[in-house]
Amino acid sequence: MLFRARSHDEAVELAERESDGYARESDFEVLDLVQAYRISDGDEELGAGAEVFSRLRALDVPANEFLDRYDSGPAHSEVGE
Repeated sequence: MLFRARSHDEAVELAERESDGYARESDFEVLDLVQAYRISDGDEELGAGAEVFSRLRALDVPANEFLDRYDSGPAHSEVGE
């Protein structure tokens, strides 16, 4: 989720509030983990192609072992009309 916040603490608070509401609506459990990243100094506009999250891992293992270790299985997705 993207949130416009004045501080890191405010961004975390917004994320926690959003996850609590989403969990209640969907009967999910919220785990005690929120990650926040600043992606703009406020002057830049975010648009198509803007990278908002990336995680790179480098391991000396075959591709299938890497995927077994880090792929959490089928993604949950929702298709709207």
